[in-house]
Amino acid sequence: MPANVFQDLDETLRRAGAACDAAESHGTLCGALCAGLTDDAPWIAHILDQASGSQEAQQACRRMLASLRDKTHGLLAGGSLEFAPVLPDDETGLADRTDALGEWCQGFLFGMGLAGQRLKPDELSEETNEVLRDLGQIAQAGFEGEDSDDDETAYIEIVEYVRVGVQLLYEELQAPAEIAPPSDTLH
Repeated sequence: MPANVFQDLDETLRRAGAACDAAESHGTLCGALCAGLTDDAPWIAHILDQASGSQEAQQACRRMLASLRDKTHGLLAGGSLEFAPVLPDDETGLADRTDALGEWCQGFLFGMGLAGQRLKPDELSEETNEVLRDLGQIAQAGFEGEDSDDDETAYIEIVEYVRVGVQLLYEELQAPAEIAPPSDTLH
């Protein structure tokens, strides 16, 4: 996705008076998509819950969120590994980017729950279980200290892990729903 998606979405959410920022909103969307949510109402209602902006600003935000949903769903469903979490660009300080990544992961896990996905660890691959555990840990992570090349490299690696992990989750959780089993009934 273009680098300015984060800024555009964040501005639109702010104008609408939403409590969530761009990272958490996109994370919530991605979690809901991975869990198979087909109705926009629950996740958009969460994003705009208690929004204080004008009706016009809220409607513009709804349109932008619907567009982002279509684009994100297309990237995840396409399986081409072009999906990426919506996060601040590299010009933003590492501490702020790390916080945004944590918020994205927190939103993702919330979106999974919002969609009503009841994940049973014994029904998922070990890789999928590991990704879900790791997303939970990343959601709680923070950054302390000075920006260094090692920290920057670690951040990039974690974002890549999240990107690929979410694609894996989507593919594993959506595979049964997208591939209908053959019917035993003769017509």
